Order: sequence, then C-alpha cells, then structure tokens
Amino acid sequence: MPQFEVTSRIQTRDLIALRVRCDGCDAARPCEEHSSRAALWMLTAGAFELRDRAGKHAIDPTHVLVLPAGHAFAIRHPAGPDVCVSFRGPLVDRLVAEVAARRVPISVAAITRVVDQLVAWRKGEGDELALAETVATLTGAAPVREDRDLAAAIAHALRLSFAEQTSLGELADATGYSLFHACRVFRATTGCTIHGFRRELRLRHALARIVDGDEPLARIAVEAGFASQSHLTNLFRARFGVTPAKARTRDGRRRLAA
Repeated sequence: MPQFEVTSRIQTRDLIALRVRCDGCDAARPCEEHSSRAALWMLTAGAFELRDRAGKHAIDPTHVLVLPAGHAFAIRHPAGPDVCVSFRGPLVDRLVAEVAARRVPISVAAITRVVDQLVAWRKGEGDELALAETVATLTGAAPVREDRDLAAAIAHALRLSFAEQTSLGELADATGYSLFHACRVFRATTGCTIHGFRRELRLRHALARIVDGDEPLARIAVEAGFASQSHLTNLFRARFGVTPAKARTRDGRRRLAA
C-alpha cells in the first residue's frame, strides 16, 4: 500500500490544509476509498490516476480535483511518487456543495497564489482570509455579474473590522451570497481581491498612526492586524517605498508625499 507523509498542516476556522507526500507504491489491487469529507486536492508534483463511477481520470498539477463527501474512488500511481495539498473544512464543505465531483483546470497564477499563501503560513505571516479567498476561487463556479450592493456590503464590513481575523464564510453569510459569488463579484466591481482590500485598509490605518505619533511600531502592527512588526515592515515597504521607521523622518514623509 502507498505510504503517506504529512509534511505540513495549517488549520484555520475555514480550512485544514495538509501537504502530503506519497511514495507511489501501489498494492496489487487498489482498494476502493470513500472521501470522509468534502475535499479539494491540488498536486504540486507527480501525477496519479483516479477511477470512479465516471471513469478514469489523470490528476496532475494542471487541475484541481473536487471530491464531495462520500465519493467512492480508487487510486493508482503509474507515474510514481507525488506531492498533494489537500484542503478540507467548513469552507470546502460549502464550496463543494455548490459543484459536482470533477477536475477543474488551474492556471499558473492560481497555483502560485496558493503556494504563496502556504509559504506565508510557514513563515508565521499567514492570513486566514487571504488563504480562504485563494482556495475559494480554485473551483470555478458561478459566472461573475456585477453587483455593487454586494461589493459595498463586503467593503463596509471590512472597514469596520479591518484588524480582525474575519473569515470568508462570515463575510459570505453577512451578505447572503455564495462564496464564489462574493469573491468574484467583489474583484469584478472593485478591481481588487477581498483580502487585498483589507490589506490596504490595514496599511492605511498603520500609516496614519505611524506618521501622526511616536507609538511603538510593534503595537501599531498588532493593533492594525499584522502578524508582527516585521510583517508590517515588509508590506509597508512594498506598498509605500519606505519602512515604517523611515516614514517618521522628514525625508520619509517627503517621499510619501511625492
């Protein structure tokens, strides 16, 4: 039977993300398995064959596999070992309830965004909302239609809770729309992602406090919703071109005002 090694685990209110390495050694006859809970599987290395009632499916890094709870399947590894990221949890339960079992094409940009989020968590700079939104857009679903009321409702909620670890499920529940629709309509209407909008809010709040006083930067970082002072510094420099400490100097304020 194949041997599996869990190399990393991330758990939030929305998701459990497991990075699993499989040695690809199959038994003589594959056993039928059942997904105990809805799941999304994304391969980052290798390939395998999944067999279910619909036929045989090659799974590789060009597609995400969507598995509803209770779905019966058997797996073979003719290509040898593989590495897979498995997503489960309340968010995935809701996502998979809106689609059937299937393979969904994944773009280079999408797989890069997912990996970036996983790396951020390993560095201690994970963002619950950012990870959830990235995963929610993997499954492809309802078409985008502009809805300014929906985008405004999400923006309003984020403005009032910018420093909180709001989950994507909570935002969707507050607006009464599906996760797919909330993510896609917001981006289509505002031109940015939900977590990107919140990141900008946090940075602007931090900027105002930094240039207006002499509070410790570590306190500002935490109270603005960042994981640490270094997390704030990295994002602040990328956004404004100066570090938070530099922003408090005359030259820093001049550069900000330019």
